[in-house]
Amino acid sequence: MNDASAADAEGSAVPVFRIDLSLPPFERYVELAMRYRDQMRSLTGLFDELLISIHPSIPLGMVHWVARLCQRRLYADEETEELQGISRATGIEMYLLVSFNVVLDLLMGCTSGAVKLEYVRSPEVNKVLGTSITYVGFTGILTGVRRGLSVSLNFRPVHDPRKNVRYYFNHLLILLGRQQSISSLLRQCILHTPRQRSKSISPLSRREKLKEEHLAIWESIDDLVGRVAQMPTTAAYLTFSDGVTTVVMEKDYRSAVVRSSSSFIAVTNHDQQPDSASPETVADQRRRRTGLGVMSSEVQTVADLIEESTERLGCMQAKWDRKVRQATRAKKPENSTMDGTGSRFDPAGRTRASVRLRRKIDQAEGAQESQRSEDEADGIFAKQSEVIQWLSEYPVLNETTHYAAIMDPSEGKVAWVRRYLEPLFMDEI
Repeated sequence: MNDASAADAEGSAVPVFRIDLSLPPFERYVELAMRYRDQMRSLTGLFDELLISIHPSIPLGMVHWVARLCQRRLYADEETEELQGISRATGIEMYLLVSFNVVLDLLMGCTSGAVKLEYVRSPEVNKVLGTSITYVGFTGILTGVRRGLSVSLNFRPVHDPRKNVRYYFNHLLILLGRQQSISSLLRQCILHTPRQRSKSISPLSRREKLKEEHLAIWESIDDLVGRVAQMPTTAAYLTFSDGVTTVVMEKDYRSAVVRSSSSFIAVTNHDQQPDSASPETVADQRRRRTGLGVMSSEVQTVADLIEESTERLGCMQAKWDRKVRQATRAKKPENSTMDGTGSRFDPAGRTRASVRLRRKIDQAEGAQESQRSEDEADGIFAKQSEVIQWLSEYPVLNETTHYAAIMDPSEGKVAWVRRYLEPLFMDEI
């Protein structure tokens, strides 16, 4: 690997900007938007690329006219005002900024590049209230942390087809600014603050105020997860951590499959439940859904996505399992009643133990396996340097990686982050 390839594989530092929440929403992102004004003007081309991916002969002029007429705001007034300020600073029309913010919710794609935003409130500008790794012009949160909570979002390529009508109607409401996007919901979890409102925006509706309060007050991470699970959202994988327990949600429209761990848990881009959809089923559901690769460097088929996702998850799990084995091997007591596999050994079992009893023992051991794995990992943790190494190796780091981050909710900060401006390939990693 040459020097240039090595540098690419190591990534680059992520620019850091501070957003002062004490400013009126219209003014918060002006400095950031001005700095990236030229790059942001590519949104017009991105919007057209998305439309062409839906159908090559779609009338672009008509769609732009309809979007300009209908996409004037986001669900949250505060975020709408922030976009208005960005629009004024960059000269980008409001409907394009709205489209950019909701398209990540509807299609779960990503754009290249990343910035680190630290949210503060004057006069205590050195006290960071929350941090997000995001994209310029995007007001929601995809990856964020504050003291006591970190959140992140992953693309999920499947949803419950029995709820198709309500699911896609929810998409329409998001496009029209009548429903909250999932990234806005995550922002609410990280940055719930009293909103400063301009005279141009009407007072909070009763419905919006109740929804804001719904996520503002929660006693534990389980309480928060329970509330989020019932809210109408796009299908996605959500990860919440309070520094002690980490929860992964396979989120559907108004439901979720929840897993949690206090030692190790991982999620990529496929369901992990025994009854989860096969790659063929996922492909069938996604056949009429566009945008999977619209905003990535290469278009991926669903089969490729599932295969790559499975490989990444298996790689991370194997690294953790290896660490647990190494940590427990020396201190594991020898037990003459256990054979090499950890099963009970009965020299006369073939003649004296009944098949029924043997099955009961096997079932009991199987039921205890997951708990035993959790118990074995108790007190074992990976150092930050180890996690960085795990995140910097193929296939976890690959040609579709835009950024990698380590968040510490116990301290409320991003401990490490790198961005990858150009696609990486195996010979560079």
